[in-house]
This record gives sequence, C-alpha cells and structure tokens, in this order.
Amino acid sequence: MKLSLKRIAVLCSAVSLTAVAATAQAAGSCTPAHKFSTIKPGTLSVATWEFPPYSIPVSPSEVNGVDGDILRLIAAKECLTLSFANVDAAAVIQSVVSGKADIGMGDWYRTADRAKVLGLSAPMYLDQMGVISGQGNATIASMQGKRVGAVAGYLWTSDLQKVFGSSLTIYPNPVAMAQDLAAGRIDIGTDSYAVAVYDQKKGGYKAMKIDVVKPDQRVPASIQPGQTAFPFTKTNQALGDALSADIEALHQSGDISRILKAHGLDPNAANVGTPRLVQ
Repeated sequence: MKLSLKRIAVLCSAVSLTAVAATAQAAGSCTPAHKFSTIKPGTLSVATWEFPPYSIPVSPSEVNGVDGDILRLIAAKECLTLSFANVDAAAVIQSVVSGKADIGMGDWYRTADRAKVLGLSAPMYLDQMGVISGQGNATIASMQGKRVGAVAGYLWTSDLQKVFGSSLTIYPNPVAMAQDLAAGRIDIGTDSYAVAVYDQKKGGYKAMKIDVVKPDQRVPASIQPGQTAFPFTKTNQALGDALSADIEALHQSGDISRILKAHGLDPNAANVGTPRLVQ
C-alpha cells in the first residue's frame, strides 16, 4: 500500500508527539526517595578528581569508578541529573565548603577535622593501607631499616613518620612515590591497597608485591582502616540524611559489595561497621 507524502508527514508527526509525551510522562513519574534542595534544582553538582579505581572522570556528565557507580544508583533513587566538575584533589573539599558543589567524591575519609567544616555521609567502604615492595613486607616491623615512602595526607603518614623518622620520604602524590620506588630511590611504598592493586593491573608496580599491612599499635590505620564517605555542604543536612539513607539501602541490597567486586576490589570492604570518625 502506498501512502502520500502528506499522509507520511502526519503519521511521523503523530509518532514524534507520542514519543515526546511518553518521555515527559516517564520523567514526571519519577518520585524522589527523599526531599532536599540542591544548588541547581534537579541536578546534583559534584566535585571530583582523578583517583582510580574510585573516581575516573570521563565528561561533565559522567564519572566512572566505585564512587561513580554508587552515585549513579543514588541519583536514580532521587531522580537527579549528575553534573561533575573535575578539579585538583585539594579543590574538591574547598568546592563543597564554599557551596560551589553539593558533594565531593573520590575516596574521602570520614575524619573529625573534616566533620568540623563538612557534612559526611554514612560510610560506603573501608580503605586499607597497602605496602608495595619487591620482596613483600606486610608488617611495620619488617619495614624498619629500609627507605620507606608515603603520601602526604594519608591516614597512616603521620604515624609512619613517628616510627621511621628520617627513613620516611613523604611525597605530594602517589605518582611521585611510584617513580622513586621504580628507580630504587626508596625500598618500600605505602598507598591505598585498592589503588595500588588497580595501578598494578594497569601496568604499574611491575615485579612488585602488594600486601595489606598487618595490624600494628604504632599505626592505628593498620588496625582500623578509614571509612569513606561523600562529603556534603554542612548546612544541607537534608541532603546528607538522604545520602546516608540511600547508602544504607545499597549496603542492604548488596550493591556496594557488587560494585567493589566489579572493580577488582575486595567486596568485604563494604563491611564498614558502625560509623566513626578518624581522630
């Protein structure tokens, strides 16, 4: 059967209108799990930085990694569009404090100092201290007498400085430490276990062994790994309550364990225990 061009145009118009109506209906049918305000209504503004496997920026509307996957599930629950600003690590917290972003992402610890200026969501996963070396060194005692590297700002760095003194070199970032480790300028490096394992899978730390550090009273982070969270603007407690409730639901459903496993991490890191702050 042949149709006239006019008839075809009318049919196409009808189909288009139907599609638009269906899309509008679908958008309108989304009911947020919680009520709270954001800087831009309907959009969650997120400050992020490049820190695989937790935060892997792709575009202003997409960030992959563990935190990115968790955040997408939360956004779906709350009927929100995600908008990302990729900045330096130090600028993530400042963006949230200054109100330029609703939340920050990228493996941020729940610490007492941060809680003074930020809201902190319920914990998502634990971040264990990893030890990177040629021979394998899983204890603090086995690291004595060796040249050790650590990264500024990590939970264990100040304690390692007390233990190792001048034998410890503190680096501004993991890349600089990895370069010195590869060049033999240090014997051992310390980093997030998950980050080190991820880097090795991507070709870094060749011929190196990566261990989770054994508990040692001198380094509290080796006994009680840091809990991570989404920092949010301190005055927006309704947003924080929603984030925490959604994170708890994702724990209950097993989604956070699944996401960790999908990124090659230990799913047991989702067993965060009671919320606490690192002092």
